[in-house]
Amino acid sequence: MFKNFSFSRVSMNVDKLWGDEEDERNCIEVLKSFYPQAIVYAPPVPGFAAAVKRLWLNSEADFVFHMEDDWELLEEIPAGILDLFGEKSISQVSLMTKEKNWSVERRGMFHYARKNYRFLGFELPIRLKYPNFTTSPAFLRGDFARGWGKLLDETLDPEKQVRSLRNPQLMQYVSKFRNRLYVGKSEYCVAEDTGRVWRDRMGIEKVVVDDASAWLSK
Repeated sequence: MFKNFSFSRVSMNVDKLWGDEEDERNCIEVLKSFYPQAIVYAPPVPGFAAAVKRLWLNSEADFVFHMEDDWELLEEIPAGILDLFGEKSISQVSLMTKEKNWSVERRGMFHYARKNYRFLGFELPIRLKYPNFTTSPAFLRGDFARGWGKLLDETLDPEKQVRSLRNPQLMQYVSKFRNRLYVGKSEYCVAEDTGRVWRDRMGIEKVVVDDASAWLSK
């Protein structure tokens, strides 16, 4: 994919979580072998939302490509993917993954979710539709990424809080935009999450409590 784009800046966040200092050096060496001028952030304290916030706020480009290290692209991504940002309301173009459990034929090309409407503390049988955004592999408009990053609460999962009343400012901000799905050659899966297999092998479980993510040993 990367050969199809001209990147003005490449940035990576390396959290000290499961690896040691040698693993950190190896990660940086691999990145620098491809992009010698890459910017690397290695904070003393790991943090999922903090990492996303740091990377996005330090971007300057009109478009940003975001991908965590445990994803694998299953097909070539052409530069023409940026043409999908044709309408101003489209602020993210995300790669189709099986985790989205999404049927383009039934639900269309824009990713959304539904949530029960609550009034005076009571849940009503009314399903509200709202745009759904992701930190899975995706292209974002730079100003949108920086706006999202500015409003991120570092104590919460960066993706979960987009659709959570625990961060109403962020939820209101993203509600004005849309996330266009890129299906590529396969409507099922363009990118694969390899981290889930690794976590299972290592006996690590991701737990989300009140929109905050933690990775615990089973």
